[in-house]
Amino acid sequence: MRLAPGRSRGGSHGPLGPRRPVPPPRRALRTGRHRPGPALGRRPQRERHRPVSRKAAALDTRPRGPTSWPVYALLRGLSLLLSLLPRTLAYACTYPLAALLFSLTLLRERRLARRGRGALRNMRIAFPELDAPGRRRLAWRYCRHVALLLVEVLRQRKLTPRRLRAWTEVEDLPRLQALVEEGRGVILATGHFGNWEVLHHVGVLYLGRRLNTLVRPCPEAGLQRWLTGNRELQGGRIFSKFGGLWPIIRVLKAGELVGLNCDENMRKGGLFVPFRGVLAATNPSAALLQRKTGAPIAVVTAQRVGIERFIIHTWAVVRPDPDADPGAEKERVTRAIAAAFERALEAYPEQWLWSLRRWETRPPGETPGPDGMPPRVEPEREPSSP
Repeated sequence: MRLAPGRSRGGSHGPLGPRRPVPPPRRALRTGRHRPGPALGRRPQRERHRPVSRKAAALDTRPRGPTSWPVYALLRGLSLLLSLLPRTLAYACTYPLAALLFSLTLLRERRLARRGRGALRNMRIAFPELDAPGRRRLAWRYCRHVALLLVEVLRQRKLTPRRLRAWTEVEDLPRLQALVEEGRGVILATGHFGNWEVLHHVGVLYLGRRLNTLVRPCPEAGLQRWLTGNRELQGGRIFSKFGGLWPIIRVLKAGELVGLNCDENMRKGGLFVPFRGVLAATNPSAALLQRKTGAPIAVVTAQRVGIERFIIHTWAVVRPDPDADPGAEKERVTRAIAAAFERALEAYPEQWLWSLRRWETRPPGETPGPDGMPPRVEPEREPSSP
């Protein structure tokens, strides 16, 4: 039998002499010194990022990805354009913008309601007495509020101290000043009510203290860079929530202000407290900070009362009880904050961010009602006096 050119009998010799044998493919050793690779068809799991250094407390606003600088330039350009326009002309675009938002809200509602969220579904939970036409009217007022909010945030560069005093009024200002003078710092528990961005400029102007805010970083670095620049315009400071609570504890001990958003859904580690008669997974960070520092909590919101006119409401002041059980104290403080937010929602129902996933996370073992809505809880009755 003739061999093909370049081949030898047995495969151990080539035309130019002996050649090396091909080693067999190596297999991953499943020992303690070697980590096996991922199985075929499976993606390797990413390790969860747990910052351990102090640098993680600051927000990273460096450009990442191809869209960071274009998004930042677009926001800066829109902000400059709306700031140069007269107020009447700048806010004229809010009507078509509100109509667009209202149409998108109605189109997305059916898909979002199946996932346990959605603006109209949240309105049905918070105000069960409203019928369908009433919820649609509230949804239109809400979309009108969001359109105004977007223009206000884009025109925030015009917020000089003189204009800020003309635009805002602080209700119960002596009470807040007395809390600041105690020297233990103040925790401002706020939420997505009205124009919450105004609160970043109020601390230095009215209370003489810098407002330090703990926020979740935006996935888009260009948007985060623009928001951080606006929030730090009047001396505020922004911290990442992934940096832990140590920087917030430090600024509280220095007597400064700390702002926390306490009206968002918390998928893991939340405390289920009633909000508008339905249990909601609530962030207990304000109660934990108060337990560690002894700082009082003031529940505040910045509500719109006109075009570029805001009033800072103080809905409640929650003081610590150092002798109480830690678990019971955490629940008491979290319930008090949620009850204060309920009063704000009743006074300004259209100025809350209804698109939040407020009631999405449910307690384990909960059974929904016949209509698919979460069950309502009975309000706690105060003991009657003898």
